[in-house]
Amino acid sequence: MKIKLLAAIVVFGSLAVGSANANAAEGDAPNQGLKLSPDLLNLLRAEMREITAGVQGLALSLATADWQSIQETSSKIRASYILEKQLTPAQLGELEKALPEQFKHLDAEFHQRAERIGAAAAVRDPELVVFHYSRLIESCANCHSLYASERFPGFVSPAPQGHHH
Repeated sequence: MKIKLLAAIVVFGSLAVGSANANAAEGDAPNQGLKLSPDLLNLLRAEMREITAGVQGLALSLATADWQSIQETSSKIRASYILEKQLTPAQLGELEKALPEQFKHLDAEFHQRAERIGAAAAVRDPELVVFHYSRLIESCANCHSLYASERFPGFVSPAPQGHHH
């Protein structure tokens, strides 16, 4: 049962991140709804590319029980947190104004989840790593559905059709 669950999570995570990576390769903005300067938009894009590579790497490391790699990758994901980057005071002010509180909360939660993956890998607990990994992917989907539905139109519910009998 544990191996089937682990395999399902790894496959799901790889597919989810793979489709996000395909969209990233098209050069789309991370979110058409956020109004950011080109410099900050590029920082956010770079963070999303780092995260994509890290989450994909986690899936492979999970499947091979490479605990050291999981710890290193989770640490890199945690360190990619845009609000902790070396930003100019003007950039920091712009981010504080442009990013909704819900976005900041989701982003912080995502990076905390990455940290928990590393902690679970440190004690070689595959079930806990898989749990936190699934929650990490879930947080990606939550944020993308709220702030990047233009980029990921699959999150947009189809418009209700007229009443039919």
